[in-house]
Amino acid sequence: MTMIEMLKTSNKVFIVGIAGDSGSGKTTFANAIRSILGKEIVSSITLDDYHIYDRETRKKLGITPLHPDANNLSLVKTHLMLIKKGETIKKPTYDHSTGTFGEWEVFKPTPIVIVEGLHTLYDGLRDYIDFKIFVDPARYVKRKWKIKRDVEERGYKKDEVLKEIIKRESDYKRYIDFQKIYADVVIKIFPTSLQSSERITYLTDKTELYKIRLIFRNLKNIPEEPIKLNIDLSDIVKASEKDFALSFFTDYYYERKSSFIDIDGMMNLDLFSSLLDALKREAGGEAWEVNKYVNSIEIAKLLVCWRFLEMIKSQLNQSQNRGDLNEK
Repeated sequence: MTMIEMLKTSNKVFIVGIAGDSGSGKTTFANAIRSILGKEIVSSITLDDYHIYDRETRKKLGITPLHPDANNLSLVKTHLMLIKKGETIKKPTYDHSTGTFGEWEVFKPTPIVIVEGLHTLYDGLRDYIDFKIFVDPARYVKRKWKIKRDVEERGYKKDEVLKEIIKRESDYKRYIDFQKIYADVVIKIFPTSLQSSERITYLTDKTELYKIRLIFRNLKNIPEEPIKLNIDLSDIVKASEKDFALSFFTDYYYERKSSFIDIDGMMNLDLFSSLLDALKREAGGEAWEVNKYVNSIEIAKLLVCWRFLEMIKSQLNQSQNRGDLNEK
């Protein structure tokens, strides 16, 4: 039975919480989970909808959306509790294009609900989250991405975005950054370490490269039959047209023993596709499309989905076994 089939018959709701700063790439990883399992199984909520003040009021009060007092976190807590029970809720909406609130909408949970936001793993909320992700780009990367998104997608002026970035930094440290100590997966994103001015290919190559460090902190919930992601060493050697680096080590991360995986450069599509196909077979769904070469962010998306599917598989198996025991 595929993961999708198991989820459809489980009558359970699993909540994935993705926290991080504005423009940090939360939606990128949410979309990966949505792609691998499908829209019928996965729905999502953004905690931006739970802002208390519109944009103009925040400016007058001198408060940023990162401050807990600017968000109705008590309502978020109530809604997470109801969603976990599988109950339909009516929730607020926020329009980034106007900075104002829209009509309230009905939200009916699917077997997987992704909750994205600044305060997803905040005190009082994280207890309802089954799988916790924190996206943590380096300052340079985060600023670059936020400027691009807010100017090109949300229609903000560049000068306004720059002022807002600077204004928010202290609140980020106070109210957002600490949440990563509670995450099951921390995704750190840096500029690539592979580029060198001595390599002539980099003088003309405009591909954006990043180094990703995945920190897997909660290594429990391993299914009896783990999901295998086998890599043939000969395939890596053959796929050496682009620079690619993969390393692994263990260490403690905020008091918990964790697995660290560093990914840098570009992986050949054939090698990546074999890994993605393994996840597709396990999930029983589709996956996102990729280009000829796959950067480290795509590989990180794959590994985050792998870890999430393992957690879901383990919990579904446990529930099934408990049900079988009860029937006996």
